[in-house]
Order: sequence, then C-alpha cells, then structure tokens
Amino acid sequence: MSAAWGALIGLACAAGILLAGAGMLAQRRPSLAERVAPRRRAAALPADLGPAGTLLHLVRPFAAGIARWTGRDPGRSTALARRLAQAGRQPEVERYRLEQVLWAAAGGACGVVLGIAVLARRSDAPPFAAMAVVAVSVGLALLLHDRRLSQAVRQRARRMSEQLPTVAELLAFAVAAGETPLAALDRVSRTVTGDLADEVGLMVAQVRGGTPFLVALRSLSDRSPSPAVARFVDGLAVATERGTPLSEVLRAQAADARAAGRRALLESAGRKEVLMLVPVVFFILPVIVVIALFPGIHGLTLTVP
Repeated sequence: MSAAWGALIGLACAAGILLAGAGMLAQRRPSLAERVAPRRRAAALPADLGPAGTLLHLVRPFAAGIARWTGRDPGRSTALARRLAQAGRQPEVERYRLEQVLWAAAGGACGVVLGIAVLARRSDAPPFAAMAVVAVSVGLALLLHDRRLSQAVRQRARRMSEQLPTVAELLAFAVAAGETPLAALDRVSRTVTGDLADEVGLMVAQVRGGTPFLVALRSLSDRSPSPAVARFVDGLAVATERGTPLSEVLRAQAADARAAGRRALLESAGRKEVLMLVPVVFFILPVIVVIALFPGIHGLTLTVP
C-alpha cells in the first residue's frame, strides 16, 4: 500500500514539474531570430524553382541584362511585377524575361522547322516566306506566354473571390469573440486553406516581421487580383484607421461577399444558358421523341396486310 501511495505522489510531483516547465516555456520572451523567422519565410523563394528558376540562377548576369534591355520603362517593370504577384508567383521580372526568351527561342525553332518544310515542299517559294513563318512563330510564342500569365491571374482571382465569404465570416466571428484583428487574421490563415488564406498568412508574417499593419493591408490589396478581395481589404484598412467597430464592418462585408457570389453564379448561369440547351436538344429530346413515336410506328407495322 505504501509503495502505491509513493508512486502516486511521485507521479503528481512529476506532472507538476512538467506543467511548471511548460508554463515557463510558453511565457518566455521570443528571441530575435524567432521574431525575424516569419519575415524570412515570407521573403524566401520557393524550394521548387523549376527549370527556368534553375537556369536563372546559372545565367543571372545575362538575365539581368535582358530585363534591363526589355524593361527600360520602370512603370512597365512595376506593372509586370504586380501581375506576377497577382498570379501567385514571385515578382521576379528577370525570371519572367528569361522565360519570354526561352518561349521565343522555342517558337523560333518551330518556325525554322516549318520554314524548312515549306521550302522543301515548294522549291519555288520565296525565302522571305520562311522568315515570315519564323517571325510569326516567335510572336505566337510570346502571345501564348503572356496569355498563360493572364489566365493564371484570372483563375486565381476567381478562386479568391469564392473563398472570400468564408474568410470574411470567420474574421467577423473571431473579432466578435474578442480577438485583435491581427490575431483573427492569423487564426483564419491557419484554419482555412487556399490562395486567400496564403495571402493572409503572408500579410501576418509581414506584420510580425516589422511591417506596419496598415501598410501590410495595402500590400495585400495590391497583390490581390480579385476586385472583391481588394475592396474587402480596403474596407478593413479604413475601419482600422478610423476606429470603426470591426465586427459590424466584417459582418457587412461578409454579407456583401455572399451577395456578390450569388450574383456571379446567376450571371454565369445566364451566360451558359445556351450551352445548357445543347444536351437537352441533341441528346434528351431525340430520345423522348423516339420513345413517344415508337409504339405508334410499331402498331402501324403490325396492321399492314
């Protein structure tokens, strides 16, 4: 009996020491490296650089020269960096210019092959025809590369608009429960998954790295390709700057986001109304007509002498 009591007392003492140690560790002041770590993670490049990223690190001086030669206008470089950020990519203008050169080289190679095929098929064809084929191939390659970036921006804007109502409602609940705006944004970024949650997490990392809260909100608005998300972030920034109760603002923003989502769904259904009639007219209606007419045709066949 005394051994059992001794084991219980020892277990209780060990549990108390562990709880006291855990409390001291939880309340300790974070070090400078721990406070700077989120900022370093926010500014770090992704681990998977891809072929273009690996080639960029190998030919960095050449890529810098291409970027300076093709983007002499600072405004164009700034706009391109913003488009890259809106597409969810690192705003590296040099890498994008190098990708353009690679796509142009690939298009030129295809144009050379087509030009040689044209000259081999028709010996009387003028030489400038092959040169025109090469030029058109290079132009098409550059257009496809730019269209690929624009499509990535549009798809990301659509995904962020779809995620906005959920994020806005969770923010409203968290702020109404008594959390600060930064803590509510941090909780939402760790709870929700998606492009919008990733951008919110990046904004929280910037604030914890030393960036002012309003500046980080403006940066999030600039990186957002969705107008609805940009309006939501601007409203949050204005409410924070003027001291407006955030819970009411966030509830109104969540309701507006839900209404905008319903309107977008109705508009999409209206645009696809004609396409929705294609299976009805060409697949369902012929089957119904055959089912309705087959008994009568079969009966007429039986009554013929």
